Amino acid sequence: MKKQYDPRMHSAEHILNQTMVRLLHTDRSFSAHIEKKKSKCDYRFDRKLTDEEIGEFRIISTSFTDEILRIRYKLSQPE
Repeated sequence: MKKQYDPRMHSAEHILNQTMVRLLHTDRSFSAHIEKKKSKCDYRFDRKLTDEEIGEFRIISTSFTDEILRIRYKLSQPE
């Protein structure tokens, strides 16, 4: 049986990869497992992330007008 594909998780993988490349100067993931409820990406890296790095974000809304896609998001606050 073929797994159900969720394009949102695929998009999230791309966002995570670009975040890792641009902010932490690593290569894209060398292994990824994308599923509907949870996914994982593996990176070759030399240390653990700090609480301040990457963190958690959530898309809160989107709109599309005159060929402009706007994505509104929130970052979680470190405890």
